[in-house]
Amino acid sequence: MASGHIMRLHWRIFFPLVGMLWLIIGITITYFVMHERQRLKENLENRLINVNNTIIDAYERGVDMQKTVDFIMLFTVNTTLDPLRITVYDEKGDMIADNPAATILLRDSTGGLNPDLAKLWDSSGNATVRDMAYNNKMSMISSKMSDDGRIHSFTALPYEGEVLDFLSMDPMVWIVVIVLGVVSSAIAYFGAHAISRNVYALKDFAQAIAGDRMPDNLDDWQFSQDELGDVSRNLLALYRDKIHAEQEKMLHERQVGVSVSHELNTPVGIIKGYIDTILNDPEMPDEVRHRFLVRVQQNADRLVGLVGDIGTVMRLQDNGRVGSVEPVDFRHLAARLAEDIEQGHIAGKMKFEYDVPEGCVIIGNESLLANALLHLVHNSAKHSGGTKITLKWLGEEDGSHMFSFADDGKGVDEQHLERLFDLFYRVDSGRSRKNGGSGLGLTLVHRIIKAMGGEISVENLATGGLNYVFTLPRRNDSEALK
Repeated sequence: MASGHIMRLHWRIFFPLVGMLWLIIGITITYFVMHERQRLKENLENRLINVNNTIIDAYERGVDMQKTVDFIMLFTVNTTLDPLRITVYDEKGDMIADNPAATILLRDSTGGLNPDLAKLWDSSGNATVRDMAYNNKMSMISSKMSDDGRIHSFTALPYEGEVLDFLSMDPMVWIVVIVLGVVSSAIAYFGAHAISRNVYALKDFAQAIAGDRMPDNLDDWQFSQDELGDVSRNLLALYRDKIHAEQEKMLHERQVGVSVSHELNTPVGIIKGYIDTILNDPEMPDEVRHRFLVRVQQNADRLVGLVGDIGTVMRLQDNGRVGSVEPVDFRHLAARLAEDIEQGHIAGKMKFEYDVPEGCVIIGNESLLANALLHLVHNSAKHSGGTKITLKWLGEEDGSHMFSFADDGKGVDEQHLERLFDLFYRVDSGRSRKNGGSGLGLTLVHRIIKAMGGEISVENLATGGLNYVFTLPRRNDSEALK
């Protein structure tokens, strides 16, 4: 795996991710700090307002203003309000009380009202608080006028000393911020590394597929133990299944090609042999020539049937459908089959019987279904060695009609049962090529039944012979086949 590529992708993921995390942390902490600072500032503003309210209340009760100011200042020593300044003016702007160490001067050196304080003076019916520059210092200044308008109380807190300490954030907050940022960055680092590792594992996997450089054992391909690793393993499993399916298909197609070639060569070779013999012997007696031509005709018919069967098998394999489907009265179909068998001596010396009730209607392709049943009859007649063939209706199951097709012959060995429907498969004992047939009959039966939406299986009967059990969908299930 290309470690350089991993690191490049790692950092491309890491930096935006950690930047976003720090941005979120920064925005959150900034909001928290501003909100907390505003809360603390409002606390100080309320204290200033309370001081003014106390002074106005003392005035209205006739208490001496200077004593009131001194009393208040006494209780602010070594507190957050330690730098507190208080000055009380009458309605003419003359000072009547203050703390001398920090007087709030209403007038400047020219005798005019301080512009900022003048605004408070004009709007001090209710206690107000403003931030303003005073004596080259930013201060929080509040003012309130008595109800009779005769005094104005001014209080101020410079942003210094205890006030700044009160408004500042606890250093522990910044420690928490740093720790949180470092932990988030570490998580982002390892997360980005894990993602990039999986991404490049997938990239290497794709390149290996494109370059046909897959390892012999795909299970050796390593992915991480997380969701992305699970996705990668699932993709690998799908690819492995696809490769396996393609290999199976190629093997099957190769086997089919070999089998088809072998099956076609037999009648073609026989035909060519007879024709060559006839052409090379102009003096051949007419009786012998006629016998040879009959054999040519028989093998030509066999070749035509073989080609037709192969075409039907391949078409069903490719499409998986039987073409048009319609309701089929299975009892009438069985009756016509019995008549054809009798008139055409299709079953040889074997007797054909059927037991199908009236109203047994299935959904399928009548022509192909008749063809499948005839193949079963031919197979029993040629290979079973029995005396009777029976076709029975067994009942209904899961929306389908169930049927049995059985003979009373000798059956087959158990090891052959599961392969009877395989393409070109023949049972050596009693069912060899000497009895004729292409090895496609049972394959056609199986694929026709499956294409109509049914199932088919085969078993040996305890009394002897083979029993084919198959299902076909009832008329009510026709929509599933459209």
